[in-house]
Formats: sequence, C-alpha cells, structure tokens
Amino acid sequence: MEFHNVSEINELVSKIPFVKIIDEFKNEVFTKGKILVHNIEGLNENLEFEVIILPQYPLKSHDSEAIKFINKDLIPYKHVMGDGAICIHTLHSPNLKQKLNADFESLKNWIIKYYINKENDTHYEHIIIDEQPFNDIYYSYQFTDVKDSFTKGDFGQVELIHLNNGIYKKKRISNYLIKSFQSYNPRKKRECNWSDYYLKLNTTNSGLFVFLKDVPALHNRFAFTNWLELEKYLPNEFLKFLNDCQKNNTKHNNTFLPIFFGYNTIDSEIHWIATLIKLNELPTIGIPAKDSNGIKIKGKWNSKLIDKKIEWAITRNSSYKYLFGRGTFCNEITNAKILIIGVGAIGSLVAKTLVKCGAKDISLIDFDVKEPENVCRSEYEFQNGLYDKTFELMDILRKNSPFVEVKFHNNNEYFESYIKVLHKDKSERKSYEQSLNQFDIIFNCSADNDLMYVLDQLKLNTDLINLSITNHAYDLVCAIYPNIYKFVQNQFINVLDNDVDDLYKPTGCWSPTFKASYNDINLLVQFALKEINLIYKENRNKANFTLSFESENNLNIKMTKY
Repeated sequence: MEFHNVSEINELVSKIPFVKIIDEFKNEVFTKGKILVHNIEGLNENLEFEVIILPQYPLKSHDSEAIKFINKDLIPYKHVMGDGAICIHTLHSPNLKQKLNADFESLKNWIIKYYINKENDTHYEHIIIDEQPFNDIYYSYQFTDVKDSFTKGDFGQVELIHLNNGIYKKKRISNYLIKSFQSYNPRKKRECNWSDYYLKLNTTNSGLFVFLKDVPALHNRFAFTNWLELEKYLPNEFLKFLNDCQKNNTKHNNTFLPIFFGYNTIDSEIHWIATLIKLNELPTIGIPAKDSNGIKIKGKWNSKLIDKKIEWAITRNSSYKYLFGRGTFCNEITNAKILIIGVGAIGSLVAKTLVKCGAKDISLIDFDVKEPENVCRSEYEFQNGLYDKTFELMDILRKNSPFVEVKFHNNNEYFESYIKVLHKDKSERKSYEQSLNQFDIIFNCSADNDLMYVLDQLKLNTDLINLSITNHAYDLVCAIYPNIYKFVQNQFINVLDNDVDDLYKPTGCWSPTFKASYNDINLLVQFALKEINLIYKENRNKANFTLSFESENNLNIKMTKY
C-alpha cells in the first residue's frame, strides 16, 4: 500500500531553493529520500540528510512531526536526537505542499540557529534517558527540592515512600517518592520539601545516592549507557562502598536497589536520575592496592568499575514550581493561610480548586457526613462510601498536592453549634475572633444564613468571603466582609430570582436542597474564583459581586459588581 504520491513529493521538494535531491523519494516501509542542503548564508559546507516521511504525513504522529531529517554527524549539536534526527516543530497543515515547505523551512532555521550560529537556549533541556522496565516492571521516583545543597562527591542513603502501582506504557509500574537523603560522610540528613503528611509516611524502601555535580551525559544531552563512562564522575569512596555492599549482603543477592545520580542544571538546581541494579550484580570489582613501587599492599583493596550496561529507571522533578508551573493562583492566595467553612458542593469544589492552583495551607470546618447522593455535585468519591466530609476531603486534597498542609480547624465538629450559642458572650466571642483572625482568607461556603449572620457580627481582621448559589444555580453571590449578611439577604430576597419552592425533596425526612448539577455549580464557582484571584493579584478593592446567567437557555454569564 502506497501512502504518498512520491512523484508529487519529489517535484515539491525539488522546488525548495536551498535543497537538492540526491536520492529521489521512494515508497518503502516509509517514504525515504536523501537531500543536500546548500545556498544558506554562513553555511560553509553542504549538509546531507536522510529524509523519512511517515504514512500519516502531512498530519502529525501523536505530538511529533511525521517527517525526520537525519544526519548522525550532527548529534553533538543542540536539538538533535540520539538517532541523528533534527528536532523540529511546525504549525498544523493538512496541505502537503504547505507542510513540506514549513518543515524544510524549520530545518533551515535549525541550521542557521544551532549549526551556523551555535546559539544556546535560555531554557534548560533535560538529558535524554532511555528509560526501560526492570524485570519487566517500570519503576518511577519523584523528587523535590531540599533546603541544603550538596557538595561534589557527597553520597549516602535515600529513603523512599511507595505511592502506588499502576500501568505505564502497557506494563506494570511501581511509583515512589524520595523522602530524604542521608549523607554518610559527614552524617547529614536532608528531608525533601514535601508536606508534613508525606514526610510522616513510613519509609518503605531505600536506595543510594551520589551527587556528581557534572552532567553524566555525552554532549551534555545523552545519558551514559555504560558504567565505565562514569569512571571520572564517581568518587573512589563511593565505589569502595558499593563493593562493600556486595560483600556484606550475600544473603540478599537478588535484592535490587536504585542508585540516584544528582547533577546541577541551571541556577544551581539539582536534577536526579536513577539506575536499578541487583546487589549481586553491582558494577564494581575489587583489585589489590599497590604502593608507589607497584607492590601489592596486603589486605588493602581498591574498587574499579566494570564494563556493564546502565539500566535507567524513571525520575521526575515534582518540586512545587514544576508541579504547578503551568498555572497557579497569585502568591497572595497560594501563600495564604486559608479556612473553608462548609465543604459541601461549593466548599469541596473551592478547596480542590485552591489546591490544584497551588494553595499550601488549608483548614476545614464541617460537621456533616458525605452521603451517596452528595457525590454527584461535589468533589467526593463514591468508592469511599459513607464518610465524614472533612476526613475524605483531606485525603483527596493530599492526593492532589504533596505541598499542601490540610488540617481541621479547632472544634471542627462543634464549631457551628458553639458559635451560634456563645457569640453573644463577650469572652467567647473574643475567643472566636482570635481563632478566625489567625487566617488570611476565610471562605464561608456553608449556605447557612444563621452562621453567616453570626460571622458578620464578629470583629474580623481577616478577609471573609461568603459564596452562595441560588436555586438551579442560576446565580452566585460573592459577599466580602463586612456587612455580608445584609447584602446576601437583599440579593436573594429582593434582587435575584430565587425560586424557593422548586427544590429537590428526597424520600424520607431529609432537608430539601436546591436543584443544580455539578456542571452548573462548577461553572459559577470557577468563574467566581477566577475573579477573586484577580482581585488579589491586581490588588483591587475587595467588592461584592454577583454572577448570573442572562437567560435559562443562554450560557452568557453577567457579572455585576457592587
């Protein structure tokens, strides 16, 4: 089966001014040909490329271009893969002529930028590693920053936490978190900057680390494939330690361990890569030590690396800036100490969104239990069954971020009852004011008018934000302390069309609730959170606002600010 009209390809390529066809394109397994690139200003010699065109061309192959320009002599240059293929990216076009012209123009731009001008990129490109399964299972290790730096040659033990098992590239994968680095000489422990929840998890496995400082890669891009290539990188003390490990663990010969190599990237940032190896197959041998005259020293041995393939595991930098690098809320929110009162449909969504957007410190208050019918409108999960809302939400938030500290607020279960009873007592009211003023931002998502009334009576220095939704989720009201109670009541009673009769009334003696889907609630809450983030980011006046669908069948959302 022929996927391309090679006559058309040969004709189109021959018209590109800086290209000469050496071997015409032919249909084989792929469409292949050879070209010569010339007539580019600054190019002192012609460059020859093998061109391979995949069957889906001009469409892409997943996220990659379906055309390859290959010259293995160019591997030392930037943005060239291990097989000599130039790394190019062009815009989409289903038109063969347009796509060929764009891709060849991209090749020309690469030649000018990286071959002729030898430019360096301002961003860092990680070295290329051939990650492979070990004993038919993939192993992955996630790491983050530590407070203290490492010195060249530093080595020791790594504490690991097993996260879970899953499927990766159709094979089993076992996922781990690096908990800490324990240097041997001098003795020093560096804990990773995860949240307390993760740091308090039990260590399940261990490995070794050595900080190389220099990049263990050919041309600074292709990770070494043989242990002998690491000979100039690994300190003799570490090699001796490896050799001793093998001698002292003969009963555990089939046990394997990961060995992590650290190196500096940019701005002294540290990246870790890992190899897996069995204790009885360590890449070292002991050789007799000799004095200056070449005579063996009795009882003294040196360790030497042997010719052995490096089997690379998977490592990922999951530090805060990488985990949330694709979008966070502003620092005024992510660094804030946040309290969420009421974690039902609105509150659970607010909590999860804040955590997904980088929030680091969240406390929760809710007395209620998650029932099965709560799942469809909130962030809770069916498989957990009946569950205290705060407990389940804490678990969900921690699974979404290893950097968030999630806690109960004091008197979590009885907060709502006690504050309503005691708020008129001056001493107790002051106690509640002090308790709430320790937070930077409080979201009241309880939908409890009585509680909103009581909170509005307190003297608060914090930002108290009240979020309420009308029946059918046609409107959302955001009120910011002070005077939240009067504003919200006026909106619900006099301004907004809030049908209080058409409620969901379940079988049994349960309280009726407003009608709205997860989609309805989510749409308004996310819009509101975006506006709240902009208020803090742009240091705007913290004013009340409402969000309303302009009509039942229209998705236009109108914002009214007060």
